[in-house]
Amino acid sequence: MIIIEKILGKLQDFDTEGLIIDRVMLDHYDMAKPHQKLKTENGMILAVSLENGEKLYNGAVIYKDEEKIVVTELLPEDVLEIRPSGNREWAKTAFNIGNMHHPAYIHDDCIVIPYDAILESLIKGIGVAYTRCERQLDGERANHVVGGHSHSHGHSHDHEHSHHHHHHD
Repeated sequence: MIIIEKILGKLQDFDTEGLIIDRVMLDHYDMAKPHQKLKTENGMILAVSLENGEKLYNGAVIYKDEEKIVVTELLPEDVLEIRPSGNREWAKTAFNIGNMHHPAYIHDDCIVIPYDAILESLIKGIGVAYTRCERQLDGERANHVVGGHSHSHGHSHDHEHSHHHHHHD
């Protein structure tokens, strides 16, 4: 088994002529895991053990030899594309997503989040335009990383069952 300890770069920066491009298809949760075992489309097994703070991303080259290049690719997922108009809607939307500790990806015209029924009804309640669709969860990650560490409260939410969300007053 090959152990991957660092990302070699972005696929577009490599000369891939004559090489087999082997892909590892991942969702946004798996892209964020620094330590995991991966299997490429061609069946190659890789153990990923990245340095502190390093994360996989769409188009990351994680292995290369004379015959092949292995690249990570983001799977399309069930998401909400939220399109706030005006500062007030952007602020209310961002506050509510943040209050629920939900991953969010910012684009110029929208915020993209993994589908969540509770958040969908919240967004509907605010009156912000949104669509539920399939797309890659990428863009600028809204959750800020400070000093190389993600901000976290040391608790987890189980999004499969009943929700008891806390509110900060």
